[in-house]
Amino acid sequence: MKARVLLIDDDAGLSEVILLLLEREDYAVEHAATVKASLQRVAAAHFDLAITDLKLPDGTGLDAIAGIRARHPTLPIIVITSYSSMESAIGALRAGAVDYVIKPFKNDEFLAAVARALNARRVVRAQPLAIEAHIRDVVERFQDSYSEKELARLLGIGRKALWMRRRQWGLKRSRRNLT
Repeated sequence: MKARVLLIDDDAGLSEVILLLLEREDYAVEHAATVKASLQRVAAAHFDLAITDLKLPDGTGLDAIAGIRARHPTLPIIVITSYSSMESAIGALRAGAVDYVIKPFKNDEFLAAVARALNARRVVRAQPLAIEAHIRDVVERFQDSYSEKELARLLGIGRKALWMRRRQWGLKRSRRNLT
């Protein structure tokens, strides 16, 4: 499945170049030229990555980041800009951008930033599933051998969290160990 990328940039020429570059790398790309249009697109569709220019006609890339973060707090965002400064870079990263790319950029460097952002998102998505799988495996194997308190301590979670997971998974303790 193609990664979906939202490009937010008002420069038609550069936007077309970036669109072609990303599509050549097999990404599905949508374009918005303003903060308002980008927020409408984010509300209407799912994206795996957003790339925003710092200077936009109706605001800044920081406004776009804030609006996107309000709806999708884990969506990675890359800021691209011709007007780079240490303050703008720090501001973008503090606002939630995962990378800051200065125009004009080399295609390989830009694509590497895109790949890093998408890979970081995949890792973040995969970790909770691996942890949950481990917790379930331990619970299934040892729920009849250990008390609720011991099992929660073994897993490093609270008793209520353990109880909620067991209930969600439909796991019941054997009758002989309930007393």
